[in-house]
Amino acid sequence: MDSKSQNILDNAETLFYQHGFHAVGIKKIVSQAKVSIMTLYNHFGSKENLIIQILDQREIRYIEYLKNALNDERQQSKYETACTIALANTNWLKKNSQGCLFLRAKEEYDQVNPDIINRVDLHKRNMLSFYKQLGFSEQEAIRLAIQIEGATALVETTEIETVEKELVETLNLLFNK
Repeated sequence: MDSKSQNILDNAETLFYQHGFHAVGIKKIVSQAKVSIMTLYNHFGSKENLIIQILDQREIRYIEYLKNALNDERQQSKYETACTIALANTNWLKKNSQGCLFLRAKEEYDQVNPDIINRVDLHKRNMLSFYKQLGFSEQEAIRLAIQIEGATALVETTEIETVEKELVETLNLLFNK
């Protein structure tokens, strides 16, 4: 990807995350990225295609973030792996405190744009696959996803330290620790 495309993606992602997808228009994005409207359309074709590419980029970044957290640890049990993922997720949320960009996209584009909804659904399936690649069974992957997703939603209304502590406690119960 060229630098202009990346610049547009980065600026649009920041704006969408801070203000929401519908609240941010193309003019705001091009102003922030210091490019012309034609440049945005030449690179992405539409605001919706831009959003899908932002979600693609964010998923890659998030999974790499989790992989890096896991690489920092020695060989782990499933419980330890789950805790590492949970703590990495809450650390991600400390830096990205406005919730899940994917779910926000689904909320704003439900019944409006099936391509964006399909991309969000794919992300959630990709996360389950990621957990299974780490050795979790289908059932364990779903249970872990429920905990991670619930924590992500709860930090919007509850102190993150409390959510983090209770998330680890819940994992203790889930893995009989």
